[in-house]
Amino acid sequence: MRSHVWAHDYEVAKLGKPVDRTEWGMTPQTYNAYYNPSNNEIVLPAAIFIIPGLADSLADDAIIYGYAGASTIGHELTHGFDDQGRQFDEKGNLRNWWNSNDEMEFNKRAKLIVKQFDEFKVLDSLTVNGEATQGENIADLGGVVLGYEAFKKTEQYKSGKLINGMTPDQRYFLGYALSWLGHMRDETLAMRIMTDVHAPNFLRINGPLANIPEFHKAFNIKEGDPMFRPDSLRVNIW
Repeated sequence: MRSHVWAHDYEVAKLGKPVDRTEWGMTPQTYNAYYNPSNNEIVLPAAIFIIPGLADSLADDAIIYGYAGASTIGHELTHGFDDQGRQFDEKGNLRNWWNSNDEMEFNKRAKLIVKQFDEFKVLDSLTVNGEATQGENIADLGGVVLGYEAFKKTEQYKSGKLINGMTPDQRYFLGYALSWLGHMRDETLAMRIMTDVHAPNFLRINGPLANIPEFHKAFNIKEGDPMFRPDSLRVNIW
């Protein structure tokens, strides 16, 4: 109770004072990250860059750019331009700074990702809420695209050398998949479907990657394969 009183007093003391833009909402050891539109800031705690079970010395660029570059850095950057973040300007004010044509085109493309996730079934009968998870799904897709663009500038990508029989592209996408490994009970998953603004972990991999042409090419995915998605249905926002 004392800690709650302290935290309450700490927050109340901020009223009427300038915003402290150096304050973090997470500790360095927190395995998470966030984008704060009101401050136009991204916070990336140190812990989010640890790959569980893999020593730093064993992580090649492809894994790092997929794991940290796509799922974390690129993801949080994209939040500034998702369905909610785009409504805030560079000073963190709620102001529409887009021209009407760009806004119309964005909304048209964003509807495709809403439809894509609406069609995902979980636990046989539940479906993902594409509207509620829209922002996170857009950020996941944007993160993969940004991470890949950055990875293409590395020597590993340019060399094209195989590691354990895998191409740089294959390792990049597998690195991204590593970021969402996890298990949960069916009951918890059912609850998350109804309450969480994030899609289930496995769909945060399969969903965005199914829209990426380079992913299809890297693994030679063809019509009839489980993750094949025709060009006409692939979501391309940027």
